[in-house]
Amino acid sequence: MQQKRQFSSPFPQEYQGAQGEQGRSIDRKQPYPLPRLPLRPQVQPHFPLPTTMETASQREMKTANWQSVQQKRPAPQRRQSARRPVRGRRGGARSRPGWVWRVTVTCSLLMIILAAILSVGNGETGAWFADTFRATFGPVVTAQIESWYLGATDLLHQAQYQLGGKQVSAPWTVTPTTGMPSITTPPHAPHTLGPVPMSLQSITPLFSPAISGAGSWETISMAPAPYGNLPLAVKTFIQPDASHPFAVVTLLKFDSRFILLHMVAGTSQPGGPLGVPGPGVIPAAAQASNTLLAAFNGGFMYADGQYGMAVNGVVYVPPQPGTATIAVTKEGQIIMGAWGVDPRLNSSNTDLAAWRQNDVLLINNGTINPLTQDGAAWGATILNSAYTWRSGLGITAQGSLVYAGGNSLTARTLAIALKAAGAVMAMQTDINPYWVRAFVYNRASNGALSITKLNPNMQGTGTEYLSGTARDFFYLTRFAPPLSTLLAKQP
Repeated sequence: MQQKRQFSSPFPQEYQGAQGEQGRSIDRKQPYPLPRLPLRPQVQPHFPLPTTMETASQREMKTANWQSVQQKRPAPQRRQSARRPVRGRRGGARSRPGWVWRVTVTCSLLMIILAAILSVGNGETGAWFADTFRATFGPVVTAQIESWYLGATDLLHQAQYQLGGKQVSAPWTVTPTTGMPSITTPPHAPHTLGPVPMSLQSITPLFSPAISGAGSWETISMAPAPYGNLPLAVKTFIQPDASHPFAVVTLLKFDSRFILLHMVAGTSQPGGPLGVPGPGVIPAAAQASNTLLAAFNGGFMYADGQYGMAVNGVVYVPPQPGTATIAVTKEGQIIMGAWGVDPRLNSSNTDLAAWRQNDVLLINNGTINPLTQDGAAWGATILNSAYTWRSGLGITAQGSLVYAGGNSLTARTLAIALKAAGAVMAMQTDINPYWVRAFVYNRASNGALSITKLNPNMQGTGTEYLSGTARDFFYLTRFAPPLSTLLAKQP
């Protein structure tokens, strides 16, 4: 049998018995009394005192010795940080505060530009601000800001359309159609049938419901004598986009047999950047006569494509091959096509009196350009599908000239409107709210000149083309050709 191990008590022997001092019993339930341990002797602090008092000279000597030691001691070196320097893309060290500052300044400028454009509704101040920003930072950055503005504007227009009960008003008061005026034979040619009026077939609405009176042509000017019974200029409006019913395109149609097309370069665009400024104003002789009929905007600025223009032998910007071009010959014939593709549109054709280029053709031989689906060539790549004010020109199968201008349009919906008006060839001209404008001029019998804006929502007053403007434009004058010439060209 294994013996139990004996354990010795850690307490002193005098506490192990059943009895304590003087034979008294110890109650085991009470805690053990603490042992009396010897105290550790306390050590008093010792501060040596000087045996003798220091004199003033000795204290000065100690101070001098201490200063000399401090001067000879090397200065402590600053501890280098273990963080690795920030490296740029090219491998060099880059200052983080400077980078943050540049980004902050750039973003602030962008927001200021955007706020300025939004605050003025892209009016005259907004247009000047955008042009200045384009000249400073380039067309790409400006196009990006414009795309933000146009996207916000489109959302606003859609909200207004929904909140307004989906009601769209006509751009002018529509008058009932009274039919075509009767055709009478000119008095000097009693045995001839006379010229045939241009086609004025109404445009069928592209979707329903449409604005009342949309697509019906209204005569605004008659041909000069002796053809005063023939319409010279007519107007109408249509809605080309079912997804944007509030987009309204106003149309002008001119009988090209009784008009002369003129082109005027602006004082700074498009030839100003090349040192070739234009007159920027309708000649005084045309203003003083009663032949002035209409004027409307031209094309893009030089920075937005460098599209060509020439008038009366002065080349403001050299032509670009394959670009949509409208030209007029010395005889007054209007031509529209792609430069270098149409055999009549080239630099060797000395019969061209003036020509202006812009983008590529919207409509070519009756077919809408498939690129209008994404609009990659109309108003910079960033603005390819932006809904904004746009304008364009077209030629019908009869040779009539068509001007189109409207709001909330893409390149494709502009082309749809021009084709609905009968255009078989068409091109876009300028875009954005401030630059799309068209006016009709008429001089009364008392000599007063009246100016009518095609769309009341367009910018400008029409006097800018009479006093001078920085941008290029077109204007039309009335013309009465010999009857024999009309009959020879009549189908």
